Amino acid sequence: MANGFGNIGLNDLKSLQLLDTLPEKEYDDISSLAALICNTPFSLISLLTDTRQFFKSRHGLSISETPLEHSFCVYAVNEPDNILVVEDVRKDKRFKNNPLVKCEPEIVFYAGMPLVSSHGNALGTLCVLDKKPRKLEPKQLEALKSLANQVVHLFELRKNRMELKAIGDNLSLETLRLNNIMNATRVGTWEWDIPSGKVTINERWAEMLGYTLEELEPFSFDSFQTLLYPKDAEAINENVRACLERKSDFYEGEFRFLHKNGFIVWIHDLGKVVNWAADGQPLLMAGTHTDITERKNTEIQFKTISDNIPGAVFRYKRHADGKDEVQLLSNGAKNLWGFSAQEVMENNNLIWERFEKKELEAFLLTIQKSAENLSFWEHEWPYYHPDGTTRWQKGTGSPFRLANGSTIWDTVILDITSQKENELKIEKSEKRFKSLVQEGSDLIGILDSKANYQYVSPTSTTVLDIPPEDFIGKNAFEFIHPDDKEAVYASIVRIKHEKQLTIKPFRFKHGDGSWRWVETIITNLLDDSDVGGLVANSRDITERFLTEEKLKKSEAYFRSLYESQTNYVIRTDMNGDYTYVNKKFVEEFGWIYAGGEILGENSMSTISEYHHQKVKKIVSECISEPGKVFKIEIDKLAVNGKTATTLWDFVCIVDADGKPSEMQSLGLDITDRVKFERALKESEQRYSDLFHLSPQPMWVYDVDTLKFLDVNEAAIKHYGYTYREFLNMTLRDIRPKSEIPKLEQAVNNSKSLAKSYSRGEYLHKKKNGNEIIVDIQSNIVSYQGKKAEVILATDITERYKHIQAIEKQNEKLKKIAWMQSHWVRAPLVRIMGLVDLIKSEGKLLGEEEKGQLLTHIINSAYELDEVIRKIVRTSQETL
Repeated sequence: MANGFGNIGLNDLKSLQLLDTLPEKEYDDISSLAALICNTPFSLISLLTDTRQFFKSRHGLSISETPLEHSFCVYAVNEPDNILVVEDVRKDKRFKNNPLVKCEPEIVFYAGMPLVSSHGNALGTLCVLDKKPRKLEPKQLEALKSLANQVVHLFELRKNRMELKAIGDNLSLETLRLNNIMNATRVGTWEWDIPSGKVTINERWAEMLGYTLEELEPFSFDSFQTLLYPKDAEAINENVRACLERKSDFYEGEFRFLHKNGFIVWIHDLGKVVNWAADGQPLLMAGTHTDITERKNTEIQFKTISDNIPGAVFRYKRHADGKDEVQLLSNGAKNLWGFSAQEVMENNNLIWERFEKKELEAFLLTIQKSAENLSFWEHEWPYYHPDGTTRWQKGTGSPFRLANGSTIWDTVILDITSQKENELKIEKSEKRFKSLVQEGSDLIGILDSKANYQYVSPTSTTVLDIPPEDFIGKNAFEFIHPDDKEAVYASIVRIKHEKQLTIKPFRFKHGDGSWRWVETIITNLLDDSDVGGLVANSRDITERFLTEEKLKKSEAYFRSLYESQTNYVIRTDMNGDYTYVNKKFVEEFGWIYAGGEILGENSMSTISEYHHQKVKKIVSECISEPGKVFKIEIDKLAVNGKTATTLWDFVCIVDADGKPSEMQSLGLDITDRVKFERALKESEQRYSDLFHLSPQPMWVYDVDTLKFLDVNEAAIKHYGYTYREFLNMTLRDIRPKSEIPKLEQAVNNSKSLAKSYSRGEYLHKKKNGNEIIVDIQSNIVSYQGKKAEVILATDITERYKHIQAIEKQNEKLKKIAWMQSHWVRAPLVRIMGLVDLIKSEGKLLGEEEKGQLLTHIINSAYELDEVIRKIVRTSQETL
């Protein structure tokens, strides 16, 4: 970009759509954590454009952006792999006049780690700042790098989400292209009308077997049977019967058919019942045929090849009940285990019996973990061969799960006994290897004993502004300052008696006529037939003589420049032997080679054996197309018996005659990325299972259109619609017409209110027309780039009816209570009053009056008896 600073990825930044966005918690959490770890009052996540820097997150500062010319971070991105640390910016000419230093917030300390996109472009930095000078500990620097990596991961996740949205927008277009794809892939299709027996096929189906449609018409299920290879007929018919009897949703298999010309055609057959009658009888079955004859022939060829591999290639199957078996075992089993392939396939316990108990337990545990996680299986173990020897073996395999719960691994077992013996030798030589030190300088020259130049490295142009050819044949003293010649000459005289010496700094002529201070180390290789001269390693140290502060910064800069390389760089000859390796590669993989001597060793030693063939294939392709870059992922041996996953660019270099002469490779450790991607995939699968395997009906719908976006199996069973029918419906289709206003009101409330969770009871309609009452719980989510709601529906119809029955019974009980308080009380009060009258006035009453009172008492008693009988009858009706 402009201003002479590093490669800022404006296009990458634009694709993230982060500029001028509001603060987000995940970024603010990181900036706060950075300030906490580094014990600084300020921290920022900055994004750089060609005119300004925008702060996506800011801790301790109120400003949201600054002009680019006020930016500290624009200097940090010049070294995208390193943290730029300035302990006191007031002493640095780049920053001391910066308004942010001279004025508020009066910055004094700065440390910034560049945020680098997957394309290698700097987007900005994660930085911490302080108002006073300070230093950061190594652990703080490492933590700052880790947090910067997390910010980049957030950027990548954001980019992935936007890409997923774009994919969703293109879904309709992809659906439209489906028919074209079917035609392009030349898939045969068939439909079987089960009641009539008629089978409809397309031209491609007939063509696979050498017929035209006209030759096969009329085509029926019986006609289909005549085209089956006899030995496969029963297997196909058994699969079809399982679908017709609803024992299986679909069938899939690879079967043989008879071509018109008499030879066998291998077909991948896929079928499913797509229409059922109301009484549950199958009506229509459909499927596809794909010609896989070529692949099957290739598999046969592969079997031939695998039998010649110095090991065993086979398919290992572990059933859901724990039983296991070995299938498709190559003939290499005999040399590997001492038993024939047929013997092992019939009884694989022959192998397990050759293990020690603890070793077998550890072995089976790795198999179990691989099956549980569907993770790549890799293990090493000692095997006690029937011939009496102990052999070390290593196995690898990729698992996949079958519909019946069984797990299958396609597996390779190799004998690594010699490798294990070599590892012991490597351990013994590792200590000696660690003493090896790489040396290097900015400028390299080779001089004869009289100080005449024989060779000068191309860096002379950049260091001294003098091309290498201007040195050849000239004497070194022609370029040395007159005042320094005597001291330099004395040093060169001493080198005749010493192997190596360092000459005190002296002045050397620059191409522009100025004098530059250089530091030189001379190594005496006059007796070395490959060199035959004095090797002078020089560097320009002029800045050292300006100020001591500049010297320290200069040394730190150049030291970080050489030590910060994170990629592996290697070169090999056409035999695969190393001709060059960089320091990073030595640090990671140098322990493998005895004595630390890497150059001249074979590069296959660092590569896991199961990837050897893969590498050889890539090298062959590189040789066939020199200059073209080929990418490959390779598992390499790491310390402590672990494996490092690496990504490499391979290119073949040719010599002056155009013949391949060298392989050059650039590699990167992607072990953490692979683990992250695998963990992310497993996490997504777990959340998907929670939804689809829930026993309660659940669905996701688009808040704007009310269309169903996804439904689980429980909803399909409860409402009676198929999955495809649900995806063509909206929420209105499962509501009675009277409930539509209530639905629209609930949706409007959901859009207008800030609540993410809601609950309510609604009336729904099943496919068969039955109406049910459901308790709805909902949450706002983002699904496929759309605002959506996930719904949990609980059918409370029976509970609702039960409550209504209880309320009806309560009404009857209220009626009984009213009768008790009114009907019973009236005659009872009369009886009580008459009895009191007799008690108080009995002596004064005549016989006639007493008779009348007794008549009233008896009548009231009869009335009370009738009321009680009515209460009893009402109670019985309630019960």
